[in-house]
Amino acid sequence: MVAEHADLWNCHGGDIDDAAGRSALLDRLCAEVGRDPAGITRSILLPVSYDRPGATRDLIGRALEVGFTHLVLGLPAPYPNAVVRWVADEVIARST
Repeated sequence: MVAEHADLWNCHGGDIDDAAGRSALLDRLCAEVGRDPAGITRSILLPVSYDRPGATRDLIGRALEVGFTHLVLGLPAPYPNAVVRWVADEVIARST
């Protein structure tokens, strides 16, 4: 269905190798239906680790390397004070 109709595909992430394999499968399915796979935005949900922001940054880097261009960061509860600012400063800004 995604190969035929979707403009965006979201994959639950964490295991980047599995997500990359699913993305490659989507490429093959697009070829089967005659669609350019570049027309589908690859999105992935990535878990944020408050204790290990470096691991989260590595996960973001790996997701970008394998072709995901839309990243959704999942924040686990309970939320620390000023968590959005922390994510912006410690994860996003330092990932670029």
